[in-house]
Amino acid sequence: MPASQAPVLLYLWDKRTFYLSPFAEPLQLSQAAAMLLIALDGELRIHCRNDTLTCRSALLPAGLSLSVDTGDSRVAICYLDVFGEDHALLRSRMRGQRGQVHFALDEEAEWVSDFDRLHLASASPDEVWLELERLINPQGRAPEACDPRIARAVELIKADVACNQPIEFLAEQVGLSVPRLTQLFRQKIGIPIRRYRQWHRLFVTSVGVARGMSLTDAAMAAGFTDSAHFSHTFRSIIGMSPSAALAQPRGIRLFAG
Repeated sequence: MPASQAPVLLYLWDKRTFYLSPFAEPLQLSQAAAMLLIALDGELRIHCRNDTLTCRSALLPAGLSLSVDTGDSRVAICYLDVFGEDHALLRSRMRGQRGQVHFALDEEAEWVSDFDRLHLASASPDEVWLELERLINPQGRAPEACDPRIARAVELIKADVACNQPIEFLAEQVGLSVPRLTQLFRQKIGIPIRRYRQWHRLFVTSVGVARGMSLTDAAMAAGFTDSAHFSHTFRSIIGMSPSAALAQPRGIRLFAG
């Protein structure tokens, strides 16, 4: 299948999200999760503060705001795990660094070739997951243990995504003061609790759409007040409108695990 006819790929897992598509306009990103970007057909131009970086692959931390001009290239975007395990594994395999952005993956050509193959084959979710595991963690290293208090706070947020549990409740449940939980959460996750809650609600909404719900129903079930609230949050974090991401003329292969 020619690349111009291949559908957009969007696979949603609790640990990672994988999206592969060309983009008609630059992405305006406000990072709510660490991200790996790989251009399949050209180069990326990354604008962060007053600096511009041109590269084929980039590793971006959570909490960073920037824009990415993808040109006419298809781009593989992998949102990495929230606890930073993937980011730590990949950081040591990037050959360059500019500020908080790491770039130029070791074996970059292999990643480009593998993602191109997955796209043209409209690969199954299992194939994509196994390939991501192989590429991100080729040695099969066990992840470092996360601070159990922060892991518990994340678990509580996920358990009742539609409810805005007060930070005082979360702090009491994990045995921390509010200031200490706020500080430790941002230190370990890279973003404030509120931003993480918004990010997870986007994920839950997208999963609902993948499982057949309407966008409005999925957004409401995830805790957004209405579809406009969802669209605003989606654009502010993902850098494009939901329709630009999901309403693709070539079709979209959408899977939620």
